[in-house]
Amino acid sequence: MIQPHKFEVSNLALQLAQEFERLIAKQGKVSLAIPGGRSPGPLLKELARACEAKVADQLFLYWVDERCVPEGHSDRNDAATLAFWREGGKDPAYIRTMAAERENLQAACDDYTAQLQNDGFGSGLDVAILGIGEDGHFASLFPNHEKLQEQAITFYLEDSPKPPPKRLSLSLPFIAAAKKIVILILGSAKGEMLKKAMTGPSEACPVSLLLDRTNASFYFDEAALVAFEA
Repeated sequence: MIQPHKFEVSNLALQLAQEFERLIAKQGKVSLAIPGGRSPGPLLKELARACEAKVADQLFLYWVDERCVPEGHSDRNDAATLAFWREGGKDPAYIRTMAAERENLQAACDDYTAQLQNDGFGSGLDVAILGIGEDGHFASLFPNHEKLQEQAITFYLEDSPKPPPKRLSLSLPFIAAAKKIVILILGSAKGEMLKKAMTGPSEACPVSLLLDRTNASFYFDEAALVAFEA
């Protein structure tokens, strides 16, 4: 059974910034992975504002997935999410975009894995923020897809059920290994979906595979919470 948290942008951003400060004091750096899409935009903007220079200067920013289209393409996750961040504050010192524009996608995966390992986060991230789809997918982990079984840190797929078909993604076990996972449930349809997911873990609803993890917290906006509790 999950404990729903109310999604209040400023409060969550402040909590995360404080967690970053704590981790930096402990280990000298902090890592954050973020999703694509527009829904996380307000949180990213507020989080950038909450991250003072001492946080931003030690922050490693990654993406949970990326669409395999050219750099600068409107379908890319990196440019759009960075634009939200920059509305709020200075860039993190270490920005690690996925090279999803490359022809050799396996090489791009290998390089992203090597980057995580070289940065000191090969065993897991500090914080991962996830958005979810109405089908329960997150990152590029789709319902009943064989890549839910992927054990490598980074993988690619060429048959995404949502366009574009080619994508790079962090794997389920790597995302699940983060110290803290923040899952955003925004909108009534996603609240209804998560309510159905409470019947138990199922590959038919990937986010259900995170329900029993003590490191995962679920944040609902008002519409999602009403649907979830109905």
